[in-house]
Amino acid sequence: MTSMSEKEKQQDYPVKTTHEFFSEINNEWGRFKRGAILSTIVCSILLVGFVFVFLGISKVHGFDADALVFMLLLAGFLVYIIYLMTSQYRFFRRWEERMKHTYSYEEKLLADDKTKEEDEDNQTNQSL
Repeated sequence: MTSMSEKEKQQDYPVKTTHEFFSEINNEWGRFKRGAILSTIVCSILLVGFVFVFLGISKVHGFDADALVFMLLLAGFLVYIIYLMTSQYRFFRRWEERMKHTYSYEEKLLADDKTKEEDEDNQTNQSL
């Protein structure tokens, strides 16, 4: 009966401990940063390629108002995505050191706490 209530409690919370939360963030941080860089590069290549293709087609067929509006909208969306990805990368870069510092400090606190518990257990065992 108690094991069932423990399982239910574990399911209620997405993260069991702060240490687990920081550990997961620390493991995933680089992936998020690389994803932002890769997205920025891919969107930049798409934007440049799209502009060259559109200019090549417009030289052959002339400028069409519908095509120009479509090109401007698509270019605008690509520029906006590039802006978002660079902002996301700056965010990750700025907070990366803070998160690493917090994670290492939290690990140090856990190690100190574990050492204190072992010392208390040793003192208890010696007194018995």
